[in-house]
Amino acid sequence: MPLFSFEEPEPKLNPPISCWREDMPENHEPQLVPPQLRWLTTLNDTFLEIPRYSTQVSWGGVLAWAILVFTLGISWFLFGFVMQEVIDGYGMVAMGFGGAFIFFAMALSGMKMYFVQPRDQPLRLNRKRQKIYIYEYKRRFFPWIKWPVTIRSYNWADVHGEIRYSSARYDSGYQLFGSVCEPGTNNVIARFIIAKDSRERSSREQLCQIWSYLCVYMQHDQVVAEPDSPGRPDDWRPRKADQWPAEMELESTTAP
Repeated sequence: MPLFSFEEPEPKLNPPISCWREDMPENHEPQLVPPQLRWLTTLNDTFLEIPRYSTQVSWGGVLAWAILVFTLGISWFLFGFVMQEVIDGYGMVAMGFGGAFIFFAMALSGMKMYFVQPRDQPLRLNRKRQKIYIYEYKRRFFPWIKWPVTIRSYNWADVHGEIRYSSARYDSGYQLFGSVCEPGTNNVIARFIIAKDSRERSSREQLCQIWSYLCVYMQHDQVVAEPDSPGRPDDWRPRKADQWPAEMELESTTAP
């Protein structure tokens, strides 16, 4: 019999999230770390709203790619006219028009993604109703098609926190998820991401602080209004804040 034995922590929810690392304290329990948000949109006595900024796409890279493709479209168009003079045929002109159309369509798609496409999918917590509201887009393959909005709401008492570590190429790092269980059980019926960070150092601790902040707020305790990173990220400045549907706006921001 070994002198010392160490039990590896195991996930308590069923099924556990893939690449599980840690279960957060229950949202009604005292929290173990100081509460601190990374970003904050609205804070008052009734509801709290935090943004969820996407880290899966390099928006500066999208803009650079669109400019590059637009330049290639112009070059291809001029190349067709130059070759028409050399070969003395209209086939090259048609090829120039066709190729330029494809390049311009791709460039327009990139511009639309950078300047128009939705990026923020906020969360609202209403402590008067003890509910959480998740604002999400149903993504479409074609970026020029408007993405429809879906809003899910759950009782805060049924939400548990989990941290996972993703090693995906474009979405690596620690991620904090809210896992919704059937009332009184650990059986998960839905999951949604609360925050994530691709940084290796201190990101896990910061996610714990975010969970602590949400729990402390919903317990009607006082929280600090100043977030860790005031304002919007630089890549998000061209975009205006996304609007909630009128009916859900009223419910999520008022007391019963």
